[in-house]
Amino acid sequence: MPVFIVLYFLSGIWNNVFADGGPNLFPKGARAEGMGKSSLINVDVWAVYNNQAALAYLDKPVVGVNYENRFVMNPAGISAGVFALPAMSGTFGFNIAHAAVEDAYSETRIGAGYGKKLAKNIALGIQFNYHLLSFSSGYSDFYAFTGEIGLIAQPLKNIYIGAHVFNPSFSRLNSAYEAPVPVIFKLGAGYKTEKLLVVSEIEKERLDDFVPHFGLEYLIFRNMYFRSGVSLNPVQISFGAGWISKKLSLDFAFSHHQILGFTPQIGFLYKFTK
Repeated sequence: MPVFIVLYFLSGIWNNVFADGGPNLFPKGARAEGMGKSSLINVDVWAVYNNQAALAYLDKPVVGVNYENRFVMNPAGISAGVFALPAMSGTFGFNIAHAAVEDAYSETRIGAGYGKKLAKNIALGIQFNYHLLSFSSGYSDFYAFTGEIGLIAQPLKNIYIGAHVFNPSFSRLNSAYEAPVPVIFKLGAGYKTEKLLVVSEIEKERLDDFVPHFGLEYLIFRNMYFRSGVSLNPVQISFGAGWISKKLSLDFAFSHHQILGFTPQIGFLYKFTK
């Protein structure tokens, strides 16, 4: 089993199990998952994973946790925690995520970012991450350092655009193989009102094909949101719901991969406000 896991990862096939994965661990949060993995212009604490520019629009400290069970496989769960703290005319964000496959393989990501408004309708964010890949006894741990940069702008009323680059420095793991960490570009736009959010995004890993994402979020009544979306290449259909109060929010999501099956996800946030 350990040898199989090592070869599976180094060959790049591992990315198909942890889709959005490999050595970058992207737990987008249950809200984004319910919207077809659309996340670029979402203003919430999960911006610390999705687009750090959105942190600039958070005005209260927020802490959150999220759990995702990839394709309903017991050993393929991803746990994540986030914290955002407004300060110095911007907002700091911190995150940690962990995934493991039995005792053979585990992956941990720790990051710290900052988002700041450059003008009334434009914000910029940056982040630095540490990635640790651990294998069973007899194999050395691998690690890497990566960076991220993101942008959000509102060129017209109700219209938002976002862009994000993960690992623009083309970092590699410190292994004998020097396996490259994925370089991922994302670009998207959305239409947002008090009750409706409709978004469209394109994601491109440097060596892979384009992956489109489409999603919507609708306020059904006072505190309850309905979400739906789809990702292509491969096709993944998503549904979700969210309940939001002044201090608390609870989000659920389900996505379905055309080959690997369902992935449930749940997230909880607490806002420190009077």
